[in-house]
Amino acid sequence: MTTQPNDTLRGLLARLKAAPDAYGLHLALALVHHERGEADQALDSLDKAAALRPGAVEPHLFAGVLLRGLGRLDASGASLARALELAPDDFDAVAQYGQHLSATGDHAGAVRLLRRALELRPDDPEALNDLGVVLFFSGALAEAEAVLRRAVLAAPRSVQARVNLGYALLANGDAPGAREALDALAGLAGPAGEQPPEAQALRRALLAQAPAPGAPTPGPALAPALALSLSGALGRIDPMCMVKDFGEGVGGEAPSLSVVIPVYNEVQNVPVLLGELAGVLDGIEARAEIIVVDDGSTDGTAEALEALAAGEPRLRVVQFRRNYGQTAALSAGFKYSRGEIVVTLDGDLQNDPRDIPALLDKMAEGYDLVNGWRKDRKDKALSRRLPSWAANRLINKLIEGTGVQLRDFGCTLKAYKRGIVKNIHIYGEMHRFIPVFAAWLGVSVAEIPVNHRPRVHGAAKYGLSRVWRVIFDLIVVRFFSDYMTRPIQFFGKIARKATGLGLAGIAALWAAKDLGGLPVSYDTLFILLALVLISGLQVVILGLTGELLIRSYFEGQDKDHYVVKRVLGG
Repeated sequence: MTTQPNDTLRGLLARLKAAPDAYGLHLALALVHHERGEADQALDSLDKAAALRPGAVEPHLFAGVLLRGLGRLDASGASLARALELAPDDFDAVAQYGQHLSATGDHAGAVRLLRRALELRPDDPEALNDLGVVLFFSGALAEAEAVLRRAVLAAPRSVQARVNLGYALLANGDAPGAREALDALAGLAGPAGEQPPEAQALRRALLAQAPAPGAPTPGPALAPALALSLSGALGRIDPMCMVKDFGEGVGGEAPSLSVVIPVYNEVQNVPVLLGELAGVLDGIEARAEIIVVDDGSTDGTAEALEALAAGEPRLRVVQFRRNYGQTAALSAGFKYSRGEIVVTLDGDLQNDPRDIPALLDKMAEGYDLVNGWRKDRKDKALSRRLPSWAANRLINKLIEGTGVQLRDFGCTLKAYKRGIVKNIHIYGEMHRFIPVFAAWLGVSVAEIPVNHRPRVHGAAKYGLSRVWRVIFDLIVVRFFSDYMTRPIQFFGKIARKATGLGLAGIAALWAAKDLGGLPVSYDTLFILLALVLISGLQVVILGLTGELLIRSYFEGQDKDHYVVKRVLGG
């Protein structure tokens, strides 16, 4: 926190007593409070300034930037939108609102406004850098590279612009150019010769030979305010008090944050993802670890992860002997995690690691689990989005008694407190139901919108074929949700409905034979109807009994439902 001399603050307060309606004094006081780290007082002074001069753009612009630094994006957007409305041709108003749209995932709107800002000030290095980053994450890689070259020319000593250009060159397949950009950073090193964290992340990506075309990239776009927001959120999150102590017997100082990533055949994505994630974690003062669970990949992902583990001390790689599925991979990641907070995300680059601060900020409000909602999902409509929408509606309907209602159960991007992931056991396709299992522990669950990016490399591992597996697991979740300790109620409902259906069928057949002359004997129809009803009932009961036995087998003997080949790093 910056300490402003008390004389300056006292002098401003004394002048305001004499002239309480002085617009400029309120702005100056807001700046002093901001430099002292007193955000609430700064915002209060800005509100007073805005009230004194309703047509002035400065209070709204200053408040918008300050609120964005605090992670309060909704309020920030409202202030910046008001500033833009008051001064549509003001460079700062246009550029800052463009940055806000970028932070909220509206890349198209951000590109439009940042281009407009550059029309007002063509060679502004910050606007050029911001536009290059947004174009990059929008997939316009060639244009992003061109804009970032302009940013470097406008500000040759900007570390951020050169690092961003390096990532753009790397994504465009120009590894030598990326190395040249990295070498140029040597002259910008600190007094002790150390490279900035962004340059170190780029170096790791180069060492891993991240594949090129089209991949969204790492943390060069990480702004200082974002890093401070992430670090501050971790400090505001209270640990979860649980009865059981989960000491895994691992050596070293335990991290505060664990990031768990299940991967399967993502050789083109993991180097870029880990470089991106490293850029986010480099902004955290607290210790963090990355746990990547390789779910039996066969495309060279294991070798790429081994190379990455050698250059990233925070990375631990858990390799399975064969493919066991995403649920098993997450379960293993939970087992090996040591952080008080555990964040999960997919390894296909569709989840954006830059959303992690928003998850932690929401958790700092007092929640134990924060679920990501892919509000603007970049997947095929018929094969992915439509089935997901239907599944979410069905899940919410069937689990109404749990107190959990979410828009997107299938989003892997979530943040958990440690006590949750160490207290649940998941099998089959049940990773999507973790918030439901967590609700049984008596925890609070929240959901926030997160960015979702189109898949560039590799193929989706899921399709319509898994719908029935999810439905069957949903039946089990419903059973464990309401009837775990009173199964007779569950089976009684099934028996009651089956009996009612059977009686209705018998009545219909009786009417068809007597009134419609159906040439079927009563004995044949009754036997067939009884067999169908009894068989269906038996299958359901056997399935649920099997679930109980499997859980007793695994949990009673503390067995894992996967086999780990080896663990690297960490």
